[in-house]
Amino acid sequence: MTIYTTTLTGGSITISSGDGVSSISVQADATSGSFSVLGSGTFQGNDSDTVVMTAGEVYDAASPSPQSPIDGLIITWISGNVKINMAQL
Repeated sequence: MTIYTTTLTGGSITISSGDGVSSISVQADATSGSFSVLGSGTFQGNDSDTVVMTAGEVYDAASPSPQSPIDGLIITWISGNVKINMAQL
Protein backbone atom coordinates (compact mmCIF):
# COMPACT_ATOMS: atom_id res chain seq x y z
CA MET A 1 0.00 0.00 0.00
CA THR A 2 1.19 3.51 -0.78
CA ILE A 3 0.02 6.78 0.76
CA TYR A 4 -0.63 9.82 -1.43
CA THR A 5 -0.86 13.30 0.11
CA THR A 6 -1.60 16.61 -1.56
CA THR A 7 -3.08 20.06 -1.04
CA LEU A 8 -5.87 20.89 -3.45
CA THR A 9 -5.98 24.60 -4.35
CA GLY A 10 -8.16 24.34 -7.43
CA GLY A 11 -9.95 21.87 -9.66
CA SER A 12 -11.16 18.45 -8.64
CA ILE A 13 -10.08 14.86 -8.12
CA THR A 14 -12.17 11.95 -9.36
CA ILE A 15 -11.59 8.54 -7.80
CA SER A 16 -12.54 5.43 -9.76
CA SER A 17 -12.17 1.77 -8.81
CA GLY A 18 -9.21 1.42 -11.19
CA ASP A 19 -7.23 3.87 -9.02
CA GLY A 20 -7.15 1.27 -6.23
CA VAL A 21 -7.92 3.75 -3.44
CA SER A 22 -8.76 1.93 -0.21
CA SER A 23 -9.24 4.98 2.03
CA ILE A 24 -9.37 8.75 1.77
CA SER A 25 -9.45 11.65 4.21
CA VAL A 26 -10.13 15.21 3.03
CA GLN A 27 -10.00 18.27 5.29
CA ALA A 28 -10.77 21.94 4.63
CA ASP A 29 -8.35 24.34 6.32
CA ALA A 30 -9.73 25.88 9.50
CA THR A 31 -10.08 29.46 8.26
CA SER A 32 -11.14 29.55 4.62
CA GLY A 33 -11.13 26.00 3.27
CA SER A 34 -14.14 24.57 1.50
CA PHE A 35 -14.75 21.62 -0.82
CA SER A 36 -17.59 19.49 -2.11
CA VAL A 37 -18.02 15.73 -2.19
CA LEU A 38 -20.17 13.92 -4.74
CA GLY A 39 -20.72 10.19 -4.91
CA SER A 40 -22.09 8.24 -7.86
CA GLY A 41 -24.34 5.77 -6.04
CA THR A 42 -28.06 5.65 -5.43
CA PHE A 43 -29.83 4.71 -2.21
CA GLN A 44 -33.48 3.74 -2.05
CA GLY A 45 -33.99 5.23 -5.51
CA ASN A 46 -32.34 8.57 -4.68
CA ASP A 47 -29.27 9.76 -6.61
CA SER A 48 -26.25 11.13 -4.78
CA ASP A 49 -26.24 14.86 -4.08
CA THR A 50 -23.32 17.22 -3.57
CA VAL A 51 -22.29 17.80 0.05
CA VAL A 52 -20.25 20.93 0.89
CA MET A 53 -17.67 20.78 3.69
CA THR A 54 -16.20 23.99 5.19
CA ALA A 55 -13.71 25.39 7.73
CA GLY A 56 -12.01 22.43 9.36
CA GLU A 57 -14.61 19.82 8.45
CA VAL A 58 -13.36 16.38 7.40
CA TYR A 59 -14.67 13.79 4.96
CA ASP A 60 -13.45 10.20 5.43
CA ALA A 61 -14.22 7.05 3.44
CA ALA A 62 -12.77 3.55 3.46
CA SER A 63 -13.44 0.42 1.42
CA PRO A 64 -14.51 -2.75 3.20
CA SER A 65 -11.90 -4.89 1.41
CA PRO A 66 -9.06 -4.71 -1.14
CA GLN A 67 -11.41 -6.27 -3.71
CA SER A 68 -13.78 -3.28 -3.41
CA PRO A 69 -11.80 -0.04 -3.82
CA ILE A 70 -13.56 3.33 -3.60
CA ASP A 71 -15.39 4.12 -6.84
CA GLY A 72 -17.25 7.11 -8.24
CA LEU A 73 -16.16 9.82 -5.80
CA ILE A 74 -15.52 13.42 -6.86
CA ILE A 75 -13.78 15.91 -4.54
CA THR A 76 -14.04 19.50 -5.82
CA TRP A 77 -12.10 22.47 -4.44
CA ILE A 78 -14.18 25.54 -3.57
CA SER A 79 -11.81 27.76 -1.55
CA GLY A 80 -8.69 27.88 0.62
CA ASN A 81 -6.46 24.85 1.10
CA VAL A 82 -7.95 21.36 1.06
CA LYS A 83 -5.70 18.58 2.39
CA ILE A 84 -6.09 15.09 0.90
CA ASN A 85 -4.56 11.86 2.22
CA MET A 86 -5.35 8.58 0.49
CA ALA A 87 -4.12 5.01 0.62
CA GLN A 88 -3.71 3.10 -2.64
CA LEU A 89 -3.59 -0.67 -2.84
